[in-house]
Amino acid sequence: MFLLAVAVAPGIFWLWYFLRRDVLRPEPRHLIVRMFFLGVLAGVGAAVLEHLTLGALVLQFEQWHYRRILVTAGLIGFIEEGMKFAAVYFGIYRHAAFDEVIDGIIYAVAASMGFATLENIAYVLEGGLGVGALRAVLSVPGHAFFAAVMGYNMGRAKFAGPREWEWLAAGVLLAALAHAAYDAVILTQTALALAVVPIVAVLWRRSLGRIHHALFLDEELSRRG
Repeated sequence: MFLLAVAVAPGIFWLWYFLRRDVLRPEPRHLIVRMFFLGVLAGVGAAVLEHLTLGALVLQFEQWHYRRILVTAGLIGFIEEGMKFAAVYFGIYRHAAFDEVIDGIIYAVAASMGFATLENIAYVLEGGLGVGALRAVLSVPGHAFFAAVMGYNMGRAKFAGPREWEWLAAGVLLAALAHAAYDAVILTQTALALAVVPIVAVLWRRSLGRIHHALFLDEELSRRG
């Protein structure tokens, strides 16, 4: 039970961290819970897709270590962020409550924290407290920051008119590339893996910037009526 609590706590904390920044019109809590559990389902779907694709494709690169790393990281990034995008797009994007730019960030982070919590439970129950501590400061916030980048674009897409799909595509692409870069340095299993620390720090800063800009845009939209 202690390890389970260690696995669940980071996702709850980072969800709370982002919810505190939704200061204009906070989202209904039942919708946040809904997106969290849709994120859990997205995690199950991603696990199935990775099982079906990674083994078959990555074996082609056994003799090329860094190519194999890039293929693996790229697949993981696009599968996982694609599943999170699907959870948000089909689960809440067209809902009447999704009526601000920042809502994209909030709902994407909620789904991502459901996804990350499921993943964290699997890793922590197998790897123990040390794995839980490491993932609490790197992997789980990483998932939140990937989601913030994607969610900002989804929020912008809601008000982009004919450019809606450009914003949506850019959001999932940026999140997938950031995720792939994170995984790629870890998969090297060398000193290069320490690069995850500045990667997460930069993503955190960019996430805060996206939040502030989303709030600014929402104030502008509110003034226009």
